[in-house]
Amino acid sequence: MRKSLQFYLGIIVFSVIISVPLIIPYLHAGYFPTHDGEWAVVRLADMFREIRDFQFPPRFSGNLNHGYGYPLFNFAYPFPYYLGLIIHLLGFSFVNSIKVVFVISIPISAFFMFLASRSIWKNDYAGIISSVLYLYFPYRLVDLFVRGSIGESIAFAIFPMILFCLSKLINKPKSTGYILSGGILFACLILTHNIMAVLFSLTLLIFFIGNFLVKKSEIIKPFIFVTILGFMLSAFFWIPALFEKSNVLLSRIPISDRNLYFVSIEQLLFSKWGYGVPTDKVNGFTYQIGWPFLGVLFVSLFTIIYGFYKKIKDNKDLILATTLFVGILAYSVLLFAISKPIWRLPILSEINYPWIVLSQLALLISLLAGYLSRYKITKYLSIGIAMLALILYLPFAKPEMYVDRGEGFYFTNTATTTSSNELMPLWVKTHPVSISENKVELIKGEGSVENLISKSNKISFNAKLDQDSIIRINTIYYPGWNISVNGINQTISYDNEFGVMDISVPKGQSVINGKFSETNLRLAADIISLSGALLILILFGKILLVKFYKRK
Repeated sequence: MRKSLQFYLGIIVFSVIISVPLIIPYLHAGYFPTHDGEWAVVRLADMFREIRDFQFPPRFSGNLNHGYGYPLFNFAYPFPYYLGLIIHLLGFSFVNSIKVVFVISIPISAFFMFLASRSIWKNDYAGIISSVLYLYFPYRLVDLFVRGSIGESIAFAIFPMILFCLSKLINKPKSTGYILSGGILFACLILTHNIMAVLFSLTLLIFFIGNFLVKKSEIIKPFIFVTILGFMLSAFFWIPALFEKSNVLLSRIPISDRNLYFVSIEQLLFSKWGYGVPTDKVNGFTYQIGWPFLGVLFVSLFTIIYGFYKKIKDNKDLILATTLFVGILAYSVLLFAISKPIWRLPILSEINYPWIVLSQLALLISLLAGYLSRYKITKYLSIGIAMLALILYLPFAKPEMYVDRGEGFYFTNTATTTSSNELMPLWVKTHPVSISENKVELIKGEGSVENLISKSNKISFNAKLDQDSIIRINTIYYPGWNISVNGINQTISYDNEFGVMDISVPKGQSVINGKFSETNLRLAADIISLSGALLILILFGKILLVKFYKRK
């Protein structure tokens, strides 16, 4: 027990040490501009408002989109902001909460990549080599300091956590603890970044095939259980996001033209470091894989060929390494324009940026590097390659500049936090550009509105009308909104310029109440997630009971 504790403490210290250079820039006062990072702060502040309004799960933003609201968290991945809220409740500001989420993703990814690689290749050196390479893959640094993608950064931490659980299940297929942990982590990944979850599912398939060729049918059930449990727990998010996509602009207009973002050989090998969008020829961010990582592929290829030539008897590692290598080649093809037909396939067609495949190349190449630790010569070569990657890319572990806009800038920001208003409901003909003068107004009839209370998921007010009137609530309609007048549900009309809610109100005094709640589809999805959570509690309880009786 003591040796085990010392071992894990050692890994923690190692993970923190190699992470420090990537963490230091986040300790600077204020924040630094990235493509998405500051929007993450605005979204966290908005989720805080939604939770404060007892809207759970958060789906509809009442404050963003210039106060007109829109279904942000019905489609945008929520898990990073759940983490951010926990940190905020510990006393951190919204800005620092987001920075802490980025920071903790770094050593956690190093720690679990060490464990995953060591567990797969049965070698401590494998863990060291893989974790260093994983942290200093160029695209990882792009995510941290250029793109500022909080979802992708957390996904980088979850990938090796899932692989670690699955590597344990390969040797112990009936281990309920690892099945449940793997399922929970897979759910977290879906809730963290849906595109990353799609691509990682392909990586899981590669990992499964490599192990299935050795273990055969033993590993089928554990992998299936992990996947099903992950989909169940995250159903409250992905089911509405998938089936309600037809309600928003994203179903009609892609965020970007995929053809602009395919990679050339030159970009893959020689592209310079920059902080702009990749189409910026002067300052666009790099697409490069990096020479140290190409070195891993080169050495791995010769090691694999040597292994088959020598007809190694215990070849299960060789088979897995070969599968990973083939998987890397397959992913690499997706970076180039030649892969256009593949990107038109279902689900993949939803991904607009081919370069996001670099995330999976980072994972697979770093993992494959661990295989090189089994031979003396390649072990020292791979250690040298890992050190070279650290030396070459450490200078890029910094932002372009720092800014300190103050906490109020983010809490009061009312933008959409989307690049192309892609989450705007289709019935909105004119997109808001400023906050409306009145949250509630009479557009037909005469009278007054009093005692207005407006929250993200509720609105109430009193109306004193001289005649039958039409009242407009300047909140964009989305399924789930219900409005009652004197306790009687009213038909909501939203066939107007801004797609906001109009209701008919009779002459006299009336009490109007509006509430955003779950539709039948969302409620069914919530029940599936709760069922998954209940199943986990039951199985974890069973594990604890078994351990308790064994001790007795």
